[in-house]
Amino acid sequence: MTRTHTLVSALGAGALSLAALLLPAAGAQATTLAADSCTQNWSISSGEGYANGKWCNYNTKVTGTVHDTKADGRCPFVRGVLSNGGVVDGDWATGKGTSRGFTLDAPSGYFTSVQMKYITC
Repeated sequence: MTRTHTLVSALGAGALSLAALLLPAAGAQATTLAADSCTQNWSISSGEGYANGKWCNYNTKVTGTVHDTKADGRCPFVRGVLSNGGVVDGDWATGKGTSRGFTLDAPSGYFTSVQMKYITC
């Protein structure tokens, strides 16, 4: 066996060992996430627009869409109020006739209510 052949064989064996470490085992299964449980609808409105959506996962998640219905320089958004007194704000619609989808996740606790708010835009 030549010196070059021995080096190539050693490199090939090392590559196979590395591949075995990086590839999942033949019987391994991919982890799948559970689907959200969104069971109750909600809707709110104000002078700037309206929003509607669903309560999910025992009120630890709120999904929905906010709609801007008035050309008044104010862009509506939804605020989720948490059981610990904190709040989580969603994205805002960006002017009359626009809509924006949002998802609010409770960092701790759960949501007790949603409110319509606005920013100047």
